[in-house]
Amino acid sequence: MSAFRLSLSRELKHLHDDRGDRFLALWLMPLLCIFIWWIFSAGQPEQLPVAVMDQDQSPLSRQLIRLVDAAPGVAVTLDATDSKVAVDALRQRQIYGLLILPKGLQDSIYQGQPAELVLQLNSQYTTYASTLQRGIQQAIMTVGVGIHSDRLQRQGLYPEASLATVLPVQVLATPLYNEGPSYEVFLAATLIPALFQILAMVVTVSAIGRELRDGTAKAWLDSAGGSVLLALVSKLVPYFALLILYGAGYVLLFQLLAPASYAGSAVNIWSSFVLMIAAAMAIALLLVALTRNFRMALSLAGFYSAPAFAYSGQAFPLVAMPELAQYWASILPLTHWLKLYNQQWLAGAPWQAASTPWLVLLSMLLLGSISGYLLLKRSGFKAESWGAR
Repeated sequence: MSAFRLSLSRELKHLHDDRGDRFLALWLMPLLCIFIWWIFSAGQPEQLPVAVMDQDQSPLSRQLIRLVDAAPGVAVTLDATDSKVAVDALRQRQIYGLLILPKGLQDSIYQGQPAELVLQLNSQYTTYASTLQRGIQQAIMTVGVGIHSDRLQRQGLYPEASLATVLPVQVLATPLYNEGPSYEVFLAATLIPALFQILAMVVTVSAIGRELRDGTAKAWLDSAGGSVLLALVSKLVPYFALLILYGAGYVLLFQLLAPASYAGSAVNIWSSFVLMIAAAMAIALLLVALTRNFRMALSLAGFYSAPAFAYSGQAFPLVAMPELAQYWASILPLTHWLKLYNQQWLAGAPWQAASTPWLVLLSMLLLGSISGYLLLKRSGFKAESWGAR
């Protein structure tokens, strides 16, 4: 049996015997992917609860309430009789907004006087607030435009002319890429790679670190014929193969779920995904080689990779972050892969237009793997480096 096969068999035997590591390598990633997809599978927030305080009690106010309730993402779940009831409901998160229709609303509008509605939103939850504000404003604008247009038509204007008078300036907004917009494409499809980066680093640290912790590094090296390079490749190849296989499943899943959202090549984005996984594993190797301590390397890997999505610029603009945060984002593989996700898979940009993230990921892979290999070769297999839990 060759040294590579012998060392590989040793790692596979460990996975067969160790239930915890086997679950970490085989089952954790697909379960997490399914769970994240399930959370955002609705695509858009729907039926967000609001309260309405109707102080006018007129046909117009009731029409407004019906239109608000029919707006996308909005559900009128509480008819508040006073502000105290509505505020208590807001504090208890039974509702996320309060719409107040003032007394005399209908009379003011029919007399051609301006009328003000009050919309109070719980802005602690920005997604809730923006969805409710957009839906309610559209409903109210529909009613307002209809009333004004009808009044102009009574004065002799044609319907088209009345609408042009009511809305003399309009914005033609053309959404590009994820036109929905779908949170399944925006969040689920980008959070899952963040989990891949975390798991890639954890399994790498665990696989190498336990050999140092348990003092079995010499037996590991001997099984690879004394070659550090062969020992590393044979140990990490099962985990790498599993991660890129699950990565192919991830790409295929979202390509099938939302084919209209993805303009780029699935094969191209999977190739970049493989490069991101390899870069994350290389950085994890470097952490183990630097610390030669299983617990410390695992802590550093968690500190480095766990908050990566928050710094990636996907949810909050990277250019609006402080310079230190931008620097931190630049050393995370996920940040650069998400650029490829947005530029190539969603927007369909050619690889020449998105070559920089590819080069950065490749640089991370080479720097992490070469440095980690040299450090581990120099001191990782010395007995004084063993036993650090």
